[in-house]
Amino acid sequence: MSDQEFKKKYGEMFQEQLQIAKQFLSNPEKLQEDILNKRKLRKSEVLTFPEPHQFTFRSMQYRAFVENPLRLKNYIVAENEEYSEKVLFLPYIIDVEPNSVCNFRCIMCQVSDWERGRRARDMTLEEFKDLIDKNPQLLEVKLQGMGEPLMHKDFIDMIEYASERNIWVRTVINGSLLHVRNHVERLIDSGVGEIQASVDGANKAVFEAIRRNSNFERVVDNFTSLNKYANKKDRPYTRMWVVLQQQNRHQIFDFVELAKKMEFRRLTLSVSLGDWGQSIWKERKTGMQAMSFTEKEEEQLLEMAKVNDIDISIWKISGKYSPEYLDSLCAWPFQRTLISSDMKVGPCCMIGNPDIATLGDGYDIAKTWNSEAYQSFRKNHIDGNIPKYCENCYK
Repeated sequence: MSDQEFKKKYGEMFQEQLQIAKQFLSNPEKLQEDILNKRKLRKSEVLTFPEPHQFTFRSMQYRAFVENPLRLKNYIVAENEEYSEKVLFLPYIIDVEPNSVCNFRCIMCQVSDWERGRRARDMTLEEFKDLIDKNPQLLEVKLQGMGEPLMHKDFIDMIEYASERNIWVRTVINGSLLHVRNHVERLIDSGVGEIQASVDGANKAVFEAIRRNSNFERVVDNFTSLNKYANKKDRPYTRMWVVLQQQNRHQIFDFVELAKKMEFRRLTLSVSLGDWGQSIWKERKTGMQAMSFTEKEEEQLLEMAKVNDIDISIWKISGKYSPEYLDSLCAWPFQRTLISSDMKVGPCCMIGNPDIATLGDGYDIAKTWNSEAYQSFRKNHIDGNIPKYCENCYK
């Protein structure tokens, strides 16, 4: 989209949003008030989807807009243009996989099928920096893929590099390595936006049966240490994330107690199991999938949230999208992408393996983003010809 076309179509919106960003940055109290007012409008009697800590998230986004207004222009086009095969903007959210290796062999994860728990080489720090530098439109990065990121020697340096450029960084860790190399302090002090802590069992027997190769006591101690340090700060950094499945479904209320014990202030219960776009995992998932919450269970969880002062949310992705309308399609093909540890572009984190489907070269996203492969990928979604590996997320 040319500057002239943008000005004609979105000029007023751009000026208005840029002004809002400047106003909130100069008046943080006003931003806090706006967040509180929006929160009051939300229904409190239902479990909601998880969201980042709004003050720090929005503050960083506003700083990014003011520092580089091109980011705001790209964001406006991305949020307002109708989905199409060829898009007029670049992805402002990217999942970056620093390494595709893990020290656990979780029963619901495709890594458990990989030789020695590894798919490919690690991304280098230089490759990561080059990726960030070549994509100044970025507002958010999820820095984790099919692996435990703390196994990467430069993982925290990557967080620091992105956050210093006003990019909100979210990551996921299994808690096994927080006790080494000063990881607790370094991770919290890195500028990270949110740390999702994977905890899939409320006691030793269930936890270690699901998260094979793990040590329940070590993980609990490590996450407790992480929260004790994090909770001295001015905002919640961590979120306990539980993937519910048949083996731990009976522990939903125990997870709240465990979260309280480890001093988490936020807890998300996921009722979705992905199949990684693979038929073998689709079959396995059928035997693992747990049912969602009953109305009575949801009421009890909401009451426990109040009593324990823990924000409890729910995550569900299976069957979330529909090919019936453009605005009900998955947003990944149109707004977001994934770069694997070996610099390949994959469809999304729910597939997580570019060997299942590769859309191009991660070294040049600007070129890959509107490549023939990507446009074909988008066309299939628009036409309702949902790729087989995407079917798990569609009704």
